Amino acid sequence: MSDEDGEQKRAVALRRVRKFVESYVAKGAYELYPEPEVVENIVQGLTDNLVAHGKMYCPCAEVESSKARGAEMVCPCTPHHADIARQGYCDCALFASPSFVAEERLRKGKPA
Repeated sequence: MSDEDGEQKRAVALRRVRKFVESYVAKGAYELYPEPEVVENIVQGLTDNLVAHGKMYCPCAEVESSKARGAEMVCPCTPHHADIARQGYCDCALFASPSFVAEERLRKGKPA
């Protein structure tokens, strides 16, 4: 594969990841983690995993471990609901509860 083909494959994967993230948040249960640079890093990690491994394995876990656990660790991973219930955001810090996001905005003096 040429560099150009690789770049095109990555661009397509990045669009797919962004569309997935936007669609998932639009469903309304969760919001994006309130730090855009953190979200962008996770989006890039999901894209890397999609290109390299064919699935959006959570970038907060080792890929080989994620592969062994199968679909459970493909974003949105099975544990993310429990993570958000426990700490307000998933372990990857991609999705968060609306209350966590509102609290963080208040804490940082930003409008909710």
